[in-house]
Amino acid sequence: MAKHIDRHPRGSPAAADERVHAFEGPVTALAEAVRVLAHGLEDLPTTEPGGRRATQAARQAYDLLLVAKPQPKPEQADGGHPGT
Repeated sequence: MAKHIDRHPRGSPAAADERVHAFEGPVTALAEAVRVLAHGLEDLPTTEPGGRRATQAARQAYDLLLVAKPQPKPEQADGGHPGT
């Protein structure tokens, strides 16, 4: 059985950079989704009653989060490890 060897030791600056980079996209998407929802829920005097604006904002926020869903790394997609 082959042993998986990490490219970077867990405590190395490169490993920390890799983990931060992995979170940047999802966090940005989440922030954008929250912004869209907040904008859609604003109670503007020119807005017609009925919640259509909030419904559209919720759908747009959902779409943003769906698109930002993390994709598995190529070595995780087949369940194997690189070099095995």
